[in-house]
Amino acid sequence: MVWGRSILLILALSAPSLAAAQTMPFAEGAAILGKSCAPDITANCRGVNIDSTRLKECLYRNQDVMSAACKADYPRAFDAIQKRIAARATVGRECEYEVVKKCHGKGREVFKSLDCLLALPTVSARCTKSIADVGYRTTDEAATKLSGLEKPLELDIPALRAKVVERSKSRGKNEPPPNKRPPIAPELNNLPSVNIDVQFDTDTPIVRPESYSTLGQLADTLVNSALLNYTFLIVGHVESGARRDHNVFLSQRRADAIRDILVNTFKISSKRLQTVGLGEEQLLDPTRPNGPANAQTQIMTLAKVPEQAEAPKAAAKGAPAKNPAKKKR
Repeated sequence: MVWGRSILLILALSAPSLAAAQTMPFAEGAAILGKSCAPDITANCRGVNIDSTRLKECLYRNQDVMSAACKADYPRAFDAIQKRIAARATVGRECEYEVVKKCHGKGREVFKSLDCLLALPTVSARCTKSIADVGYRTTDEAATKLSGLEKPLELDIPALRAKVVERSKSRGKNEPPPNKRPPIAPELNNLPSVNIDVQFDTDTPIVRPESYSTLGQLADTLVNSALLNYTFLIVGHVESGARRDHNVFLSQRRADAIRDILVNTFKISSKRLQTVGLGEEQLLDPTRPNGPANAQTQIMTLAKVPEQAEAPKAAAKGAPAKNPAKKKR
């Protein structure tokens, strides 16, 4: 499965609350930004990735030379993304009754009771709407595919990165051509995965505006309730052509850029995402080493989220720190 430029942006909701939802999917908000502001971003914000801080500030600074379409749409696009993020914080409040009374959970700890909550035949209208606003019930083909992890992979990612870098430096006369090299990490092929077609500026990790919607849909997928308990590996690839060691470096930077966008722009937990760049050391289409398929990025389901990976409760604002109990003398 590949998400490309003809990506399907509308995702079906299983709950009947679609019409009542007040937030739009990340993919739609990002698509508005990419479509309306692509020329402005290219002309005035080149080198800045989609980011709710840096890119927004850059567009704001250049309003005097901005197109009317971008000036009208970029605040709306960023606002839509922020509303989708903010909806996660309200589910506990809106669904507290169901969590406590029907799922026997604690207060507003929705995450631990989410499976039960989503399986309930009836919930209040406000809880139904809140779930829809977050996108927990959103379903797409990628989410179904990524949720099929049967056996976690014991993978030493730093060691794999070092191995890729080392092999990319090979310069022997008997070194096989790209299409004849064995995969450097064949075990990755046993993981559930999807390929995404992210367009970058030439020789950089900067995502082009036409691919904003692709990353928005990936963020929507990772918020799917079926995937919240999993960690993922973002695997970067580069088609054959430049120096092998350069391609590994570039693919790692691009995988890191996608991770940073998911974390900083769409607020996906950093604990759920790891990266590795394979360069041209594991071609996706060995029959065409220079083909565009070899520049795709893979998203792989890696393992279950460790218990300690769940975000701790935030301390009450302004609450004084507890002093250690004094020992009795």
